[in-house]
Amino acid sequence: MRTGAFKIALVYIVMGILWITLSDRVLLALQSTFGAEQVFFLGSIKGIVYVLITGVLLYYLIVRHTRRLSESERKYRTYFDQNTNPMWIINRRTMLITAVNDAATARYGYTKEEFLKMSALDLRPPEEINAAIMIFHDLTKGINDIGVVKHLKKDGTIIKVHITCNLIDSARESLVMAMAVVENQAK
Repeated sequence: MRTGAFKIALVYIVMGILWITLSDRVLLALQSTFGAEQVFFLGSIKGIVYVLITGVLLYYLIVRHTRRLSESERKYRTYFDQNTNPMWIINRRTMLITAVNDAATARYGYTKEEFLKMSALDLRPPEEINAAIMIFHDLTKGINDIGVVKHLKKDGTIIKVHITCNLIDSARESLVMAMAVVENQAK
């Protein structure tokens, strides 16, 4: 996002400098042909034309950048949603699940709506809740291989899953992307 904004600002700055430099030279050359009042009028027209051209250019660049950003977001969202392993996005501070993929709903039996009302701790048997809290506390940047843990399905069945997590940088909140590989599939 920052590089896109930087490119847009750079284009605007370069165009502005070129426009001012070149158009002032043209006005200077016209000053001997036209009177001062006409050159002043042409200077005003020059400013209006600059605002119109740069406005259209900025609009085009921002729309193009926004489309690329949306496409990239859609592509990565598809990678998450269509992953064949259960995945969750979890708020690290509250441990609430903020997003879940289809594989998690299919494997665990909860609907997306039910998952979004749950904490990551709700997936763990009571005897493993303290360990889960410590795992969240000890996460570091990069891939965190948590290892095999027990999870509870909606029907109460306990399954063993191999968990990997990754911290997601966000300006607003600290998030964790977690993926579970069911043990019998990992072998």
